[in-house]
Amino acid sequence: MPDSLSKTDKKILNELQNNCALTNADLARKVGLSTAPCWRRVKRLEDRGIITRRVALVDPKKLDLDIIVYASVKLSTHTEEALEIFESTIITYPEVTECYTISGSMDYMLRVITRDMQTYEDFLRKKLLKMDMVKEVHSRFAVTKIKYTTSIPLALST
Repeated sequence: MPDSLSKTDKKILNELQNNCALTNADLARKVGLSTAPCWRRVKRLEDRGIITRRVALVDPKKLDLDIIVYASVKLSTHTEEALEIFESTIITYPEVTECYTISGSMDYMLRVITRDMQTYEDFLRKKLLKMDMVKEVHSRFAVTKIKYTTSIPLALST
């Protein structure tokens, strides 16, 4: 079981999930610490692998990437080689922003971001369905974004 997080560690993580560009001084002020202990806590969270990286979030709509598709993929074979080929190929496609193995009747769930329907169809025909082991793909198109967050629900953690 992982070490539990202190209330201060959770405050730090919440602040960084909201804005990773905070200076250490600003972060320390927001969580009620002086700068040195705050920096040590952040460093410890990084060393433990709890903070894996810091990134900028980009709005896909501002870049004319208007289509978000959740594609369920079923493979025709489940050999170790087929799984490795599928997974190593999928990670090279920039339009696939997330890929998970899933339970149930399908094998993988992909989150795909593209410019428009034609671009998704090109991805589907020229990349995904060209893979020998792909048996079927079920695509669901996101219509309206109700909620989107990259924040982890720290209140649920130990």
